[in-house]
Amino acid sequence: MSVVRIRGALTLAALAAMTACGSSEPSGPNTSTPSAIARISGNGQVGLVGTSLSLPLVVKVTGSGGAAIKGASVTFAVTSGAATLSPTTATTDSSGQAKTQVTLGSAVGDVTITATVAGTSLVTTFIVTAGTSSVSLACSAGSPQAPAAGGVLPGVSGSGVCLSGGTLGADYAVVAFYGNPDSSAVASFSVTSHGATGLATASLAPSLDATSLSPIGEYHTNSVQTTFDARLRAMARRELTPMIPAARAWNRQRPSFSTIPANPAIGTLVTLNANGNSACSNPINVVSRVAAVSNLAIVVADTANPTGGFTDTEYASFATLFDTLVSPLDVQNFGAPSDVDKNGKVVIFFTKEVNKLTPRGANGVIGGFFFERDLFPKSDSLDLQGCPSSNVAEMYYSMVPDPNAVFSDARKKTDVQNVTPSTLAHEFQHLINAGRRLYVNNADAFEDVWLNEGLSHIAEELLYYRVSHLAPRQNISASVIQADQTSVNNFNNYQGDNFGRYEIFLGKPSQTSVYAGNDSLETRGATWNLLRYLADHRGSSDADTWSLLDNSKLTGQANIASVFGSNYMTQIRDWATSVFSDDITGNADARFVESSWNMRSIFPRLVSSSGVPLNRFPLAVVPLSDAAPANLSVFAGGAAYLRFTVPAGSQASIDWSAGGLPVSPLMQFTVVRSR
Repeated sequence: MSVVRIRGALTLAALAAMTACGSSEPSGPNTSTPSAIARISGNGQVGLVGTSLSLPLVVKVTGSGGAAIKGASVTFAVTSGAATLSPTTATTDSSGQAKTQVTLGSAVGDVTITATVAGTSLVTTFIVTAGTSSVSLACSAGSPQAPAAGGVLPGVSGSGVCLSGGTLGADYAVVAFYGNPDSSAVASFSVTSHGATGLATASLAPSLDATSLSPIGEYHTNSVQTTFDARLRAMARRELTPMIPAARAWNRQRPSFSTIPANPAIGTLVTLNANGNSACSNPINVVSRVAAVSNLAIVVADTANPTGGFTDTEYASFATLFDTLVSPLDVQNFGAPSDVDKNGKVVIFFTKEVNKLTPRGANGVIGGFFFERDLFPKSDSLDLQGCPSSNVAEMYYSMVPDPNAVFSDARKKTDVQNVTPSTLAHEFQHLINAGRRLYVNNADAFEDVWLNEGLSHIAEELLYYRVSHLAPRQNISASVIQADQTSVNNFNNYQGDNFGRYEIFLGKPSQTSVYAGNDSLETRGATWNLLRYLADHRGSSDADTWSLLDNSKLTGQANIASVFGSNYMTQIRDWATSVFSDDITGNADARFVESSWNMRSIFPRLVSSSGVPLNRFPLAVVPLSDAAPANLSVFAGGAAYLRFTVPAGSQASIDWSAGGLPVSPLMQFTVVRSR
């Protein structure tokens, strides 16, 4: 989690089926009905005309639950362009995969190839490109284009673009977006110019005199929480996913059960496992005391917490916070949580064991967490696999005040009070997402980490809107955030983390995949902003959008496609363009606008934790001049931003290639004129 704060004014802060032990893979075909076909590899390749591509095109056919289908017939066909395929029909192997080899024809250009499962409507598409080693300049093949200031030319075709400087000169950005769904892919290519002069900033000019303004905020990078969260989500997918069928069988047949009853008396002692490093083994059982009970929450405190902690009255305030703010907000947007313990409540567990998770001297803090293991049974009467150290409860673990630094670095009451609301909203989304996938939507897997975390960062943003009496699609600027000290504090406490992570992304956009599995701070920042952009452009309420994503059997990009449409990759490209084009004067195309936040207004006012103002919009750009060709490597789901000016009365040819061949057809180029 990254924290963004504003001073004086603000701070930026396989699925495993239940099979017999020792069973081997069946030798015959899987008789399940195919339900999906997906590209595995080979998409986006480029080769010389008349040659065979180096990699085959590979698809995978699966049935319900994601099981591989063996023996399915897949037909490959060229639907546009020139190429031959061998074979044209292939049968899936034991891993559900089928493949074909492509030999490019004599015509230059893109080739579209479909793969269809026989007897079904299941189809997926590959695009490859045939090219020659000869390269011609864009300006030698056509007249220069002259978009108006603020104008955007999306999806530029060919190997370059010719641009005019007009009568007064023109500043441009070329946004090179790599739309490969495989987040591990990297595209390497070069861009050259003839007639352009490089620009080194993402702004038209310094956007303000920062010395005359109060800084809004301060940004921190809490990699400790991020790394811990990523490990929990990965552990859940790896160790708990195989237990899902058993958990569902248990949930259908079990009697009423409560780890803690719905209305325990204050002072009741319970024993809970507080181990945040192991899912179903090595429990750290601690005796804890019921400190507060409300309509929706039970607050429990470790009896061995350090001195200087919360009183029962203060614990009750957290229960009230959950009842009146966090739960209504998250339930409205993501859905109601599951209820494995049949008490209708969420346990908020304050324990020193959370404090211990943060190493002394760490640059960050683990403020709290949710662990999927607590939604699983300890064991099952059906002799199905359980999780022995599960608490069998919907619960959230929180750090506690530790002013004397007994268990880690010192934590004041105010530290915990400030971090808990946002962290609780974040983790409650994880709880809702996991519980509904397990017991309501009957999904086959937990959500991909990048999308799961992105949705929890949306929960943080929604909390900011609620406490600030603001809403999405208001193009919030620095002046709104700095309206008064309360506004500044709200930004610092509830939204600063999102800006901190996004600032890291802005510094490395070409090296950040918005849908990567690495769960880096920059990916989290990019994913939050992408989800906000997609929701703002979907045309329905936020709650409808987030609910659809949380209540799905699909994961990752498939989930995104189901909610936002099969052209979701084009929408991600347009989002990548909006990162630069938003709030540029003259931009009237809604596709390239971020309607909720005015980033160019806010970022120059933000300060680091050491008090150093940014004084700029920190998007990293690549200056493009005639004497300095740009050699680029762009991660899938990432974008490079090339900046240059074309002098008055002249033109510039901007051309791209990859080792003398055309670039991958999955590379998409968009031109933005900023002046």
